[in-house]
Amino acid sequence: MYVISWVAVESQLGKLRDYVLMQAIKDSSTLRVGEKFRKPSPRIVFRYGKQDRQIKEFLEMRKTIYHVSRNL
Repeated sequence: MYVISWVAVESQLGKLRDYVLMQAIKDSSTLRVGEKFRKPSPRIVFRYGKQDRQIKEFLEMRKTIYHVSRNL
């Protein structure tokens, strides 16, 4: 949330600011795993601090979901 909030403040984009506020109100954020319309799958571009294997597990799960969805 810190990084998203910082980007929203620096970019001065109203829609991004609104998005960050809603994520803060929900006290969580959802990461999309697969493609959405013509948007590519999300990429991890920032790693900070201890991840407790969460990034590795996310990448493994994304790969599994991708393979399952391609075989449907």
